[in-house]
Amino acid sequence: MRYLIVGLIAVGSLPAPSELMARDGLRITTFSADITPPLGQPVGLGFIPILKTAEHPLMARGVLLQDSGTSCVICTFDWMEVHNESYDFLRQKIADAAGVHVSHVALHCLHQHTAPAISTAAQRLQLNETDPRRVASAEYLLDVSKKVAAAIHAGQTNWRQVTHIGTGKASVERVASSRRIERTDGSIQGRGSNTKSSPQLRELEEGLIDPWLRTVSLDNADGPVVQMHYYASHPQSFYGDGRASYDVPGMIRSRLEQTSGVFQLYITGCGGDVAFGKYNDGSREARSELAARLQDGIERSIASLERHPVGTMEWSIEHVRLPLRTDGEFSQAGSRRILSDPESGESQRRKAAIALAWIERCDSGHPVELSCLSISHVQMLHLPGEPFVQYQLAAQQMRHDRFVCVAGYGDCGMGYIGGDRIFKDRGGYEQTYAFAGPCETVFMAALQNLLSRAGSARQGARETDSDVQNIDRHD
Repeated sequence: MRYLIVGLIAVGSLPAPSELMARDGLRITTFSADITPPLGQPVGLGFIPILKTAEHPLMARGVLLQDSGTSCVICTFDWMEVHNESYDFLRQKIADAAGVHVSHVALHCLHQHTAPAISTAAQRLQLNETDPRRVASAEYLLDVSKKVAAAIHAGQTNWRQVTHIGTGKASVERVASSRRIERTDGSIQGRGSNTKSSPQLRELEEGLIDPWLRTVSLDNADGPVVQMHYYASHPQSFYGDGRASYDVPGMIRSRLEQTSGVFQLYITGCGGDVAFGKYNDGSREARSELAARLQDGIERSIASLERHPVGTMEWSIEHVRLPLRTDGEFSQAGSRRILSDPESGESQRRKAAIALAWIERCDSGHPVELSCLSISHVQMLHLPGEPFVQYQLAAQQMRHDRFVCVAGYGDCGMGYIGGDRIFKDRGGYEQTYAFAGPCETVFMAALQNLLSRAGSARQGARETDSDVQNIDRHD
């Protein structure tokens, strides 16, 4: 009997990977775990107040896919984000429980702001080892890893065959809008997730978005087994009130699952510079309307599904090394000065710790990983950080002959990944939380490399490196 150990507990026996891989055809299993933090505990980096109530449970949900040559996991968390070593830790625990290589685990947050952001590395740099926030966050991270591993193990008793893959899309009206509107003088007008305090911002143009919601359905003879929905926008309606909530994506996910009986996976795309702001005044009524319009888009996408026999599954990996910012507070010396200054405010110290954690990660030589799952004519890209919508639109254009879906919010240690122009923009917010420097060229190249491999000879876990030339830092 073979056991996989997660944390300090044995989660049970699993067939050897070779035994699972020997079976013909594509098969899938699902898993789901409640990962709501303990209420009243200072879990997370502190972007939001301590959670006092839970309007909805925060969930970890995902799928494990296997065919005769490849196995992989796609997992979503109802978290704001997860960084660096915390992200690596969770991916490894998921990989161990699923019996797959860690490079074949795509872990993505949905980015609700009614949920914690986790970075043990940043907390180690900012807080002493007995600080309640650091202790509570570390305990929570370990607890989540055990719950998710147990859910994955339980799911492996219920494999289902996949014979067809369906694809559909529908435009979504009056939900997403740009967070960065260019004024006539070339400066940037910022617009957040809700415009309760600035109703005039709702009068501005919608701006650059991807209006299409895309659905991938994995089916067998009995009908859909799993449906995965991709949409690019910050997903939160209102937050900051000590309330845990899976917000609009979770509300829709739950309704669809109850009515259809089909496992639903919602995935946030390249929404770094996209939010609900134009159509959201921060009220519960607005949240209900946003959810109804987005759900309508998903239902129309499902109705448009075209099914094709499932083909070979391929998983490709691209490693990138992003340049560091060297200006002011983003440099190593600048970050350390802020952390050592007793007069620094809490938000300053938190940001400096995140910046320093990213610098240390880069200095360790640990690259950022992007991946792409290809099944038949479908390509599912898995990206780090908070990427701008321009990357999603570019990826779709690169392979307009394929059905390209994009997931953002993987490892968010580098923060926003915008176009290079943001570092010269006047106005806007996102460049103030972008810890990597200009990287548009290398990011676009990585997307092109991943997407260009589909349809080639079977590659398994083919890997390449797209390294940016090292940039000397003068602290």
